Amino acid sequence: MIEAILLLFLLLNLISIIIYTFKIGISPMPSSFKSRLQILNLLKDSSNNNIIDLGSGFGILSIFLASRLPDKNIIAYELSLVPWAISIILKKVLNIKNLHIYRKNYLKEDLHNSILVCYLFPKGMELLEDKLFDDCINTQIISNTFAFRNIKARDIIYIEDIYKTPIYTYKT
Repeated sequence: MIEAILLLFLLLNLISIIIYTFKIGISPMPSSFKSRLQILNLLKDSSNNNIIDLGSGFGILSIFLASRLPDKNIIAYELSLVPWAISIILKKVLNIKNLHIYRKNYLKEDLHNSILVCYLFPKGMELLEDKLFDDCINTQIISNTFAFRNIKARDIIYIEDIYKTPIYTYKT
């Protein structure tokens, strides 16, 4: 009986992830450890205390940053129910106080006065770029793997992994 309930629970979670994958356009994808380290290195000397993780998935990057940058305010936005719930659970279990996780669409939120970090997908980058122009957001952006169409990267750092993953930095 317990096995059946557990199997049903796991199946419902999988269905939820699949539904949100089609709805959003991409499944949750955690940043690699080397990418997280590079992003941390780019953030640790910043004078800006607000960092927003756009599309935080299971919270791997935002938890990593919050635990290593305790003096920074980390905000994470995720739409998909299961990854959002898992990140909330991890935050509570790890007792991370400087991390605030919201189940909201970051495109509808105020992104001013913050450093933005993201691991989106091409359409997500296009929508973010439109928001940056429409809302006149002047900020620093760090993007794992994907670049903007029309904003030139200030720098591109290639991670030493099998994919030579690019980390793009922008100042809009």
